[in-house]
Amino acid sequence: MKKFICMFTLVFACQAKADDLIESLEPVAAAPQVIVVYRNQCPDNQENAIGMVKELIEYEKASSPIAYSSVPGIWDDGTIGAIDLHQSLEMMERAFEWQQKDESWTAQYNAIVSACGGNEFEPSYMVAK
Repeated sequence: MKKFICMFTLVFACQAKADDLIESLEPVAAAPQVIVVYRNQCPDNQENAIGMVKELIEYEKASSPIAYSSVPGIWDDGTIGAIDLHQSLEMMERAFEWQQKDESWTAQYNAIVSACGGNEFEPSYMVAK
């Protein structure tokens, strides 16, 4: 009986903890934040290219005067890329301006494009409402 009570308590506690984790998820974004999705075909060099994207994101974290969040990934269709979160359209545009002016960022981006056979990233964005 003691084992049954211990097992029941353990299962119940684990289920309650799992429910807490699900309920504690925050929304991905809130108005007026902007979610930017970058995708690129890189069929022959995915792992190397995604490693380069990770390095570029680390450079952005350390060097960008504009705060934003970014995470790299590989989609189910094999495209690689990243998803960024910006505080607003204005902040996104300021980040893009910094990227274009920053020589190291540009060189790293161009190296990723080259590793993907010259394919450019295809960005799209959504404004949270």
